Amino acid sequence: NLCIPNYSISLPDDQALMYDFADCLAVQTFLRMTSLPFNVRQRPNVDFISPDGVIPLLKINKTLITGFNAIVDFVHKKGVTLTSHLSETQVADMRANISMIEHLLTTVEMFVLWKHDETYDKVTKLRYGSVYHWPLSSVLPFLKRRKVLEELADKDWDAKTMDEVGEQADKVFRALSAQLGTQKYLTGDLPTEADALLFGHMYTLITVRLPLTNITNILKKYSNLIEFTKRVEQQYFKQ
Repeated sequence: NLCIPNYSISLPDDQALMYDFADCLAVQTFLRMTSLPFNVRQRPNVDFISPDGVIPLLKINKTLITGFNAIVDFVHKKGVTLTSHLSETQVADMRANISMIEHLLTTVEMFVLWKHDETYDKVTKLRYGSVYHWPLSSVLPFLKRRKVLEELADKDWDAKTMDEVGEQADKVFRALSAQLGTQKYLTGDLPTEADALLFGHMYTLITVRLPLTNITNILKKYSNLIEFTKRVEQQYFKQ
């Protein structure tokens, strides 16, 4: 039985931030696509439980696997894959899509949550500190923000304006929309882990309410991504 102890299934009353929620939802979607049995446990402070601070966390017996890619690789090594029907070129395209979502889109989400002052004050700080008592409820978000801003600086994102960040988001959405086209999934009629990851992030961007709406407004220009999100939700979460 596959068990994902994570805290980020149900918004809005828990600690999960947008990109964490997206990755946790992506793992659940992937496991539903593979038809593997699993159960979900919500708990606070999973990033402290995780050996490398990465979530979501997959636990099988005494084995812990952290993060979307590592979980997909682990399942693949057990003989369960969603990519056996793909050509080498399609596999390369799929990995490029995953990389773009994980590196560029996640950086956009981190920027909005931690760099944009109003979003930090009204959403991020409160959500991240929600499971702690004062003064930790103030201190830990402050320390986490400092760490994330250093990461953004390392990527040369610290001086970007929101318009420039919006352009980066638009670049991701445009590329993914072009790849999807009129297909059911990114590589045709059958889903892969890239579709699971795409759904996790699209669903989260559409449904999470933030003071800043420009990224979601940009996404809404790409109707096939919106329809894809509705379709995956209907197929894997509403039946």
